Amino acid sequence: MVRIRFVLKERRWLYLLLLCLVIQPSCASREAVGRGSLAVLGAGVVNNPQNKSLRFDILKFGLERFCEEMLGRGAPLRMSNQEPVAGRFFAESCESQIIDDETRKSFVLQYSGKGYGWTNVTGRIGFRTRGLVEFAPDFRLHEGALYVYFRPRNITATQFETLSVGSALAQAGIALTGVDPNETGKQIVEGQLRQGFTVIRYSNAGETDFGLGLIPPGQRPFRPFTVGESENSELGNDRTELQPGQQDFISGFSVRSKGQALFLTFSVDGAPAVDAFIVPKGLGDVMVEQYIRGSAPATLTAPPLMDEVLAAGAPVKRFMSAPPGDYYLVLDHSQSIGRSTPSSAAARVDYLVQVGDAP
Repeated sequence: MVRIRFVLKERRWLYLLLLCLVIQPSCASREAVGRGSLAVLGAGVVNNPQNKSLRFDILKFGLERFCEEMLGRGAPLRMSNQEPVAGRFFAESCESQIIDDETRKSFVLQYSGKGYGWTNVTGRIGFRTRGLVEFAPDFRLHEGALYVYFRPRNITATQFETLSVGSALAQAGIALTGVDPNETGKQIVEGQLRQGFTVIRYSNAGETDFGLGLIPPGQRPFRPFTVGESENSELGNDRTELQPGQQDFISGFSVRSKGQALFLTFSVDGAPAVDAFIVPKGLGDVMVEQYIRGSAPATLTAPPLMDEVLAAGAPVKRFMSAPPGDYYLVLDHSQSIGRSTPSSAAARVDYLVQVGDAP
């Protein structure tokens, strides 16, 4: 049996299908009204599945923010919350609709976009996909935390088109085995969508987690770094795996004010070293397009803001002052860019990205 390792996963774009009162600290009025209302009503009333209209009204507050979040970030692809990232999906269009009647309360999502991933059959592939999914949202209050669940009710269409295969060896293997990468990708995407996802809001301060599948109340998704009390805001805390000759483009890191910096922590295992870069969004978008459509790794067409060799072993900590804007973290395990010498082993990279006032 062939083991497939490329998957559509815990996606940050699918994860902020949450109400404004639950995850957006900037929505102060809804936050105050929503949390206060929950406190007055009590967990017993809110958790009661018979109160369908009340529960769905609470969920509707922030669902309109979903497409904004989906279009602003690259969604990591993985097998499960405990598995490292094996690719990314970048949404290009998003439309959502709320169905609210007495017999059917749903959230319908129609999306399209592009991405890349890796399987042990195809190697790296670039792809384009579109789909239509209906979710049944629900939530539970547990010891002060709010667990919001998005259970897939219906997956009516998923289209998948392979745009590139990363190596001649993989192309030969596909031809020899008769594997259809389009059908393989479609099965993987649909399989992951059927797992649904969970958004967890822990406190009034805005601490939020996201996870693939339905996470039981009281549990948390895997995060490689434990972050204590900090004045910095956490933008990313995850684990990715780079096969030899591969790259990863991690987006959604925003600096909003002058005098701020990105604070980065890395840990590398499995390979002696990898390269890390911080690049502006415009340059990152160009590199992503190269990577998805070409058979070779992407190249740098302008100097990066940060160029760092990450050696295996002890965690590496860096900070980088940056003007207001959006940025990519680019991880490279190839000979295309960077100063490290790629090994023949896969590199597992844990990364933590925060933003705060520059020292």
